[in-house]
Amino acid sequence: MIDKLLLKTVIIFSFIIGAGLGIIPLIPAFIWLAFLLLTLFVAPFMLIYLKHLEFIKEYNMEQILTVGAISGFFSCLGFALLYFPIAFILQLIFKIQSFIWIKVLFTNIGFLIPMVILTALISALTNAFSAFLTSYFLFFNQNKGNK
Repeated sequence: MIDKLLLKTVIIFSFIIGAGLGIIPLIPAFIWLAFLLLTLFVAPFMLIYLKHLEFIKEYNMEQILTVGAISGFFSCLGFALLYFPIAFILQLIFKIQSFIWIKVLFTNIGFLIPMVILTALISALTNAFSAFLTSYFLFFNQNKGNK
């Protein structure tokens, strides 16, 4: 079971990372880079950072997968909460053609919310898998040094 302090730390750091990644795609050429970082690399960064802070002392697979899924989900929500309103405002002010789809999403708010939740669930799944791979390689390297 994951303790409450670790859970709060993961949620807060994930929101901050997601909000930081929400600034990158405001330059339209980097939207795919931000999406790739958001869906695959938030959990490995979070695990390495939490291991450095000594919140994670030993590798419990349930804890690793939970941290990966929670960090993926909440980073995607933090991304959406920052990126969509700023991109909508930029599209209204500057009429940027690459943000025209955001104006359509905001006029259909009933589509925007399920889309964000579905993307957050996909991000949680992929980040849980990348957290699993990261913990496997970290645990493998840790045990390799003990032999």
